[in-house]
Amino acid sequence: MASSLNELNEQEKKVIEQYTGFPEGKRLTYTKAHETEYIITMHYLHKYLAPGNKIADVGAGGGIYTKALADEGYLVDAVELTPEYVKQMKEEFAGNDRIRVFEGNAKDLHFLNDNEYDLVLAMGPIYSMKDFDDRKKVCKEALRIAKPGAPVFIAFCLQDVPLIHEIFMSEDPAGEITTIGYDRETALVTDNTGSSRLLDTISAVDELTDAVCKENGARKVCRFAQDGMSQIISSHVNSMSEKSYSEWIQYLIATAERPDLMGYSDHVVQVITK
Repeated sequence: MASSLNELNEQEKKVIEQYTGFPEGKRLTYTKAHETEYIITMHYLHKYLAPGNKIADVGAGGGIYTKALADEGYLVDAVELTPEYVKQMKEEFAGNDRIRVFEGNAKDLHFLNDNEYDLVLAMGPIYSMKDFDDRKKVCKEALRIAKPGAPVFIAFCLQDVPLIHEIFMSEDPAGEITTIGYDRETALVTDNTGSSRLLDTISAVDELTDAVCKENGARKVCRFAQDGMSQIISSHVNSMSEKSYSEWIQYLIATAERPDLMGYSDHVVQVITK
């Protein structure tokens, strides 16, 4: 079921190249600011999960959510494109009868059954794809394997927070801005050449999810910001006391679905169901 290198398109090869050697399994625990993404997402997962549920983690990366959910007693099937991460997960989860690990492409999950999962995560593949039709294929496959009514979590990277945090807060913004395609008149990233991540606007998120829902008889459930303004003010978040950090998390939960704040988040999740 693994894809050979010859079967991958150039974008998929770029994804594997970028993530090979990158400690994705630790990304959400680097700092308090990074950890907010994990905490808010788990908060939303628990809104939908029930004992005995079976979960598909498509684009599982280092298996952070796979492990956390399996530790809570859920059955989890993890699918990942990057061979290094697949190998790491198979080694880490060897003997864990709640977890199965597959090397595979999110566009084609033929090895997973129709209507099998109580919840499907697609929290990595979409923002690593630039082709609109490929992105729709990922969403269609996620909906196919989900049970009727089961939530499908689809994550996106928005364009403004990386632009502000990684470019304009660097020591040399004028130099950094030349490393990506950037339209100064609209302040839009046109081609994120330095990374495999596609940086979306909210309108682009809607364009994709509206098309997916229309073509697959699905509907939108909710949209939430995974990390809010945490990355833009990361130095302040990282220096918070535990009590203050707890209050910050509460603020992020309380405002996670506010449309007027959505664009300030690095990552957002659109939840859909069929």
